[in-house]
Amino acid sequence: MEILQQASDWLDQGITNARMRGDQTNVMRLNRDRSLLLLGFWRGFRADELIHLRIENVEVFPGEGMTCYLPRTKGDRQLEGRSFRCPALSRLCPVAAFEAWITVLGLKEGPVFRKIDRWGRVGEEGLHPDSLIPLLRGLFASAGVTDPEEYSSHSLRRGFAGWARASGWDLKDLMEYVGWKDINSAMRYLDAGEQDMRARFEQGLPPLEPARQTEQTIMVNPVDMQEPTSPMAVVRVTLVLTRFSKAVRGITRVQRLIEQMCLERYAMQRLDKTGNKYELRIPCPSREILDETIYALIDDMHRIADDNRCFLEATVREPATNSHWD
Repeated sequence: MEILQQASDWLDQGITNARMRGDQTNVMRLNRDRSLLLLGFWRGFRADELIHLRIENVEVFPGEGMTCYLPRTKGDRQLEGRSFRCPALSRLCPVAAFEAWITVLGLKEGPVFRKIDRWGRVGEEGLHPDSLIPLLRGLFASAGVTDPEEYSSHSLRRGFAGWARASGWDLKDLMEYVGWKDINSAMRYLDAGEQDMRARFEQGLPPLEPARQTEQTIMVNPVDMQEPTSPMAVVRVTLVLTRFSKAVRGITRVQRLIEQMCLERYAMQRLDKTGNKYELRIPCPSREILDETIYALIDDMHRIADDNRCFLEATVREPATNSHWD
């Protein structure tokens, strides 16, 4: 929450300064970024959900909240769509930020979040999913957030889940709000609690006494001095592709694209004759980095499927720990 407040304060001040200078380009860009940041956090949206949000599918109720409708969401095989409600807040309000951005944008339909070039021209297409990570990291760096490179588009979703857990939300209510159907998916975002508890306990312990030095000479094998290699996580991926409509062709081609662009970089091995189960080896210097790597991988696979008008169900599981991502 402190980081969200810090970034929002920087954006607010930037908007004020840009207006005083008559810098309409930065007024637009900073309003867009503030809306993306606050809506992405308070709704726990994924990158693809933010990108696919359209102005005509958002209904605002001033002082009360807003409703965002997405025709396609992850896990919606029947393509029924889903509406996401978000309340108006006394501060850090996603509704007020959205209204300010749409007022500056001056459009009534099309993608909500769009590219703005150096001359202030607004693109017709939505932001590309790959642009969200550098956008957020650049925003956090400018706002003075420590270690901005540690954040990704999934940090908004994870951040909201962590805030909700710390605020006493019931897990069932959190799953319903965010859209998790599997409790294992929810727990992937909430498993930092034990580490946080350990850190609080460690802070209360007395400092360790410095180790006594001895004159004993320890012989070191040169092999032991070599740089340690990063541990690897062995995970299993299951893919199920279906067409949006009968007019869509080439599911095999789409699966091959996913293999080439997403899976082969991790020493992909097929596990079944039908070709929809794979084993990957992913570098795992820490569990947090592994989470971000796998969530980015899932986002990339969904983007390729969506670009080719296919629906994708993708699950990732680590047999050694029974960890689960989707």
